[in-house]
Amino acid sequence: MPAILRRACLLWLLLAMAGCGGHIVVAAAMTREHDAVAIPPVAVARARMPEGPIPALLKLPGGQGPFPAVIVLHGCGGRGLSQLDWAWRLNRWGYAVLIPDSMTPRGVKTVCAPENQPRVTARDRVGDVGSAAAWLRTRPEIDPDRIAVLGQSHGGSTAALTVQRAYEAFRLRAAIDYYGPCREPEQHGAVPLLVLAGEADDWGHPAARCRTYQTNLGPGRTMEIHTYPGVHHGFENARLSRTMHTGHILDHDQAAAEDSFVHVRAFLDRWVGH
Repeated sequence: MPAILRRACLLWLLLAMAGCGGHIVVAAAMTREHDAVAIPPVAVARARMPEGPIPALLKLPGGQGPFPAVIVLHGCGGRGLSQLDWAWRLNRWGYAVLIPDSMTPRGVKTVCAPENQPRVTARDRVGDVGSAAAWLRTRPEIDPDRIAVLGQSHGGSTAALTVQRAYEAFRLRAAIDYYGPCREPEQHGAVPLLVLAGEADDWGHPAARCRTYQTNLGPGRTMEIHTYPGVHHGFENARLSRTMHTGHILDHDQAAAEDSFVHVRAFLDRWVGH
């Protein structure tokens, strides 16, 4: 079969699958060699930064920039296809996406097991967010005043930390935490925080801890939280089927996922998109 015909058939297959809920396949095919970028690390308080650059993927939406941007943070298992699914979704909404790899430059593949978690902490990864935001502001395709962060699990914990007053120099417009526990409400600064968590998630108990965090916020601090009864860790990830990981249930929940996407889009449009 001629190469041009093979490409046409592949494109037809991808589009057909996208039409029946197959956006995951399209997302998996999105990565191109020229999407790969390298982020110079910058010094950030309490973060152990890698010596070399942080590898990342930059995904731009269609149309004319400069675009608002979202830094998407992977979970404890490192960067994967779930973050490409988010890039596909956010690009459709008009947002550029930068996906840093926090593990590879530190010589680590995963920190999911409890004994490995000190190797790369959420505090370390806050430094990656600061570095990513600084790098994005050098890019002509990006609006330097409209940058947000969205994290999943370990990345969600990182996103929640970025709202602290100590990191206001990052100039983030918003932070979104998917099922990462919230800590130190007394440190919350001016950056709005959105939390999405399952009530049945026992990996850090994010629903209960983030509700307590919200209760203890100082006046004038912006936080929005949505929790889902009976829903477990990883609920927004359509690639998951119910499984156990380091003693915790991971399970996709379509209804909770779709509801959360509505809240994420509204939150971004309110604080970042305009």
